[in-house]
Amino acid sequence: MFILALIASGVATPYELKTAAGLSPGATIPALERLLEAGFVLQGKPGPRGRTVHKITADGRRCLKSNWRELIDDGPSGDLDADLRVALLAVWLGGDRRLGADLLRRSAEKKLESVRKVEEPDDSASLPMLALWYKRLRSTSAKTLIKGESAAALAMATALPRRPSSKQKQGRAASKP
Repeated sequence: MFILALIASGVATPYELKTAAGLSPGATIPALERLLEAGFVLQGKPGPRGRTVHKITADGRRCLKSNWRELIDDGPSGDLDADLRVALLAVWLGGDRRLGADLLRRSAEKKLESVRKVEEPDDSASLPMLALWYKRLRSTSAKTLIKGESAAALAMATALPRRPSSKQKQGRAASKP
C-alpha cells in the first residue's frame, strides 16, 4: 500500500523508490511486480538506462482509498518501519494525523511489552562464566534496543506531519524533474 501511495504521489521508478523514499530494491521490485499483476499500476517502456516509470491505475486508486484503513484497524505490526508507513498512509490518504499518531503510540507500547519476553539468563545454570556474561550482556542489549525503538515510535508519533493540501501535493509533483 505504501509503494502504491508513493507511485500515486509521483515516486514512479524503482530508483526513485530507493533514493526518494529509502526503500530497498530487494523489497520494492517484488512489490512492484505484485502491483502490476493485480492491475494496480502500469509500467512504461524502459527508457534511458533501463528506467521504468510506473503509473497508478484507477483500480490502484480505488484500492488505496478503500484499504488503507484496514491496516490501521489491524494495529501495529511490531515492525517499526512498517508501522511508520501505515501511520503515514493515515495522514496522506485519510488526512488523519491523530489516527497515525495513535498507531505509533500503540506500536511503542507493543515494543515495551516485548521487553518482558526477552530471556534472562539463568544464573543457577551451570554455564561457564564467559557464556553467562555473554548471555547477560546480549539480554541487556536486546532490552535497550527494544526500548530505543519504543522511544523512536513515540518521537515519530509527536513529529508526524500534517497532511498537505491538494495544491501543495500538486506543486511538489510538478516540481519533480
